[in-house]
Amino acid sequence: MNFIAIDIGNSSINIGFFTKGGLFIQKIDTKPLLQASEYSSRINNFIKENLVKTAFEGFIISSVVPGHTDIIKEACKFIIEKEPLILRHNLKTDITFQIKEPAALGTDRIAASVGACRLFGAPVAVIDFGTATTVNFIGKGNIFKGGTIMPGIGLMKASLFKGTAQLPETDISAPLSPLGNNTEENILSGIIYGTAGAVERIINEVEKREGEEFKVAATGGYCHILAPLLKRVDFVESALVLKGLKFIYEMNKS
Repeated sequence: MNFIAIDIGNSSINIGFFTKGGLFIQKIDTKPLLQASEYSSRINNFIKENLVKTAFEGFIISSVVPGHTDIIKEACKFIIEKEPLILRHNLKTDITFQIKEPAALGTDRIAASVGACRLFGAPVAVIDFGTATTVNFIGKGNIFKGGTIMPGIGLMKASLFKGTAQLPETDISAPLSPLGNNTEENILSGIIYGTAGAVERIINEVEKREGEEFKVAATGGYCHILAPLLKRVDFVESALVLKGLKFIYEMNKS
């Protein structure tokens, strides 16, 4: 089955081309918003350059940027004359939501949770180190119990630069040490070790509260920096959202 999964995130649009030969990924910056014809042109060019003669049967879209959803949906129709599947909480996912407002849950979090359950099994805590850092907890029986949201390290860095008079703009990289030796190293140590510590504390507290031990799966754009600093990471999967979309597409394919 050849199809295309699109994850519209706050920083980037990740496009996964699922083929018999494997998964191919194209990335487009979320900003600025382009015309539908420009998105379809870029997707078609990627297909021509990397996936010659591959025919795709459909699309599934996850979006946390509502202003982009209809444009990307229109772009998909330029490529395949078929209505794309838009991920919502009430599609078949094999997950039961034990939260107050499942309709308000970010669809990227749903897709990542489905991917983790299918690939690694529940109970599992899914950490997404992206624009925001989210931790999602799926208990026994694939029950989505809830989670946490905090600013991602990019947002933390930007807020320090914009909100202070003397702290400099700093490029994000793995800190040399938790003990910074200058202002830039202090910032990196604070936001990166601080995030790692916060995530570990959250997981520990939830396990105490729920009486369950969760496997830990990590994903997201900053995963390569943060995952090595966590004491507990059982799985690292950079394409977890796209793979979750694959499973959801297969469950809901008409």
